Amino acid sequence: MHWIAILICVAAITGSFWLWGSVSAYRNRETPSIQREGAIILGASLSGNRASPALIERMEHGLSLYRKGITPLLILSGGSPRGKQVSETEVMQDYLQARGVPKSALLLEPHSSNTMENLSHTRDIVKARGIGTVYLVTHDYHMFRALRCARDVGLSVAPAPVHSRTLWMPYHKCRECLALIKYLLMTKAR
Repeated sequence: MHWIAILICVAAITGSFWLWGSVSAYRNRETPSIQREGAIILGASLSGNRASPALIERMEHGLSLYRKGITPLLILSGGSPRGKQVSETEVMQDYLQARGVPKSALLLEPHSSNTMENLSHTRDIVKARGIGTVYLVTHDYHMFRALRCARDVGLSVAPAPVHSRTLWMPYHKCRECLALIKYLLMTKAR
């Protein structure tokens, strides 16, 4: 019985290190410089009917890729949070157009409510448009799970992680560890 308790503790500690490493894996990645046909910007909640600080960081990173000529197309993905009249996609579109991105350089996916739906619905848009190479823009702590979701829905993406200067990372990394556990359990159950 004593050895079983030790094995459980070792497994829990090892699992904790793996989870923390997974949500920290993309923290120090450089901004990509290889040109791609598009960049998917994942939604990150709203503050009222305005972009949250996290969403602004993601949009600014996507905008930077667009302005540097790394991608000519921004694919905006995010639905309407519970009780909101406006979708994350609409807020992103308004924000980016106000900063000079023409409507023709934006593709909209306004129906998703979580990361898996973001990438599943966006995959359909990317395939229908014949877009081959895309970046995935999300926060570094979220990138590991987002890349797994993309792979699981058959969407090939390259990471373009955002490092937050406004979010409190211990909270968001712990929350992402729990989301990753939930995701792994749900995919095992399928």
